[in-house]
Amino acid sequence: MATSSPEDTYSRFRLHLQGSFSSQEEKETFLRRFEAAKQLLAPGCKRNATISVLNTLLDRVLTQPENVQASNSRTSYSRNEMMLDSAGIYTGDEDASDQDLFVVERKTFKSLCSGLVQQCGCLSNPSWTIASFIKKGHVARVQFVCPHCKQSRVWASSRVLSGHYLANQKLVHAFTCAGMLPRQYMNFALFAGMGVVKHKYISSVYLNQLYQQVVTDVAEESMKAAVERVKESPHHAKSGEWVITDARHDSTSNAYHSTVPCLAGSTHRIVGISTLSRQQHRVAQTREVACTKIVLPQVIARGLNITEVAHDYQATIKLYVRQLGMVNSYDTWHGTKNVAKQLRHICAGTVRTRDRTWFTELSDKARCTKVHLYWCMRNCGGNPVRLRAMIMNISKHFQGDHQSCSSESPCQQPGYVPKRKPLTMPAAISAYEAALRKTLIYKNADSCHLCRDTYWVESFNHQLLTYLPKRIHFHTKTFEMRMNLAVMDWNENCQRMATSHHKYTDVRRPDHHSTYNVLVKKTYRFVNNIWSMYVLRNITSQQILQDDEDDDEMVLPDDAAMYDGDYVDSEDDDYVCSEDDLEPWLQLALDGLV
Repeated sequence: MATSSPEDTYSRFRLHLQGSFSSQEEKETFLRRFEAAKQLLAPGCKRNATISVLNTLLDRVLTQPENVQASNSRTSYSRNEMMLDSAGIYTGDEDASDQDLFVVERKTFKSLCSGLVQQCGCLSNPSWTIASFIKKGHVARVQFVCPHCKQSRVWASSRVLSGHYLANQKLVHAFTCAGMLPRQYMNFALFAGMGVVKHKYISSVYLNQLYQQVVTDVAEESMKAAVERVKESPHHAKSGEWVITDARHDSTSNAYHSTVPCLAGSTHRIVGISTLSRQQHRVAQTREVACTKIVLPQVIARGLNITEVAHDYQATIKLYVRQLGMVNSYDTWHGTKNVAKQLRHICAGTVRTRDRTWFTELSDKARCTKVHLYWCMRNCGGNPVRLRAMIMNISKHFQGDHQSCSSESPCQQPGYVPKRKPLTMPAAISAYEAALRKTLIYKNADSCHLCRDTYWVESFNHQLLTYLPKRIHFHTKTFEMRMNLAVMDWNENCQRMATSHHKYTDVRRPDHHSTYNVLVKKTYRFVNNIWSMYVLRNITSQQILQDDEDDDEMVLPDDAAMYDGDYVDSEDDDYVCSEDDLEPWLQLALDGLV
């Protein structure tokens, strides 16, 4: 009922609203909420605060969206304060100490907020309460019920892709690309209380939902792009490309898997890779040759003109490379690693055999001979005949004959004083020259004259430990998938720019000073490429998995919206929140503040 005075009929009036409450407590709760709404929506207004609150509520229902946004902007500060305060401060109470976490997509979170704002058909207030909370892996499935008409709605924190929750699949994708083992992921998720999917679900994602095949296809594109990058260089059309191969076994003895990557010598990126298991090739010692015979034709079929192959000391591979009409090169480190051991019998011995089988003049020549051999390979100009002549000139150098030494050597400078003992005994000279002729580099000068090394393959094998630790045995399909992930990681981050340089000295090698390059931060674009192709494959294939009762995740028809690829570029964010976080957000949504 409304009354008004005659003198102020149109400017002032009083409005009485009738309401019924079931209890005094419910009435007091309503009044407290109404007073809080007046403080938020009409701060500083004492006389017409109630009218301001009613007008704001009417604007939300009747006016256009731009007017609602303008109304929201006037009270954004107060609302943000309430949202921040809604989560509360953790005080170590027992009820909140073991709260489960779950993962929520940004889009599903927006749909939750918009859905809670909408009133039920019975127009009751409050409209929705949480009836049940169920975890499906990392996803929360919440059922909301209207307390008056008992109508229910189901909300899931993730959408569905090929019969499984998208968030669970993305978490499997994330820990796989990070190189984590399934057990490490499970322990992490279990300890965090954010839900976990078990081995059966992970295997279904890998095999049934085409994840392993997607990783293989993206890795193939990465290696083809590496080949195209080499073919674009000017030297490829003129002289072709030299490649590096080396075997990597998955264990120290009697390996089950063996892999031979093929790296381009100019770009150091992987252009091909081959893996064989024990079922495909029984003997691990000869598996490198079999893998090499697979990977070289594979790279040639991609259009790369291979003219030279550098590898470890493998005579069988040398014969195969020459059958293909290519130049064979041995790794320099394998060619010189046993030089000191080969010279030991003429450099040290007993007093009784001194100057008969071993010679004191050669006691300081074992280690420096290895350095001289490196220098000869690096400065022979790619000529095997000159390489052998330079190796034999090492003996003349120690005898004091420097006519054939390089003009840049210290021995050609005035006032040179040798640091090693001079060779004067004919027997010592003869024994030393005989030992030089027995070195692998001298006998295989036609494979060492280009001074190639397999350093970059060894660096790649070191990175493989992130994805394929040798202490773990993997199934062949999983082994190949993780190997492909390492290939993509290497091709994307190989030869990064250095931001600074640091020099350090190893205490075990005080005479060796190395420079450590501080590289720019790594990038992981291949992770987004895999996820994008995985989503597209599952959307286009329309493959729906049939879940049984033992599966870790069962999707009901009304759980969540189907994922249609609108965030196929992986721009959608996922959030982690707890069950308790839903309650204040629900209250805010019902109050019209979300």
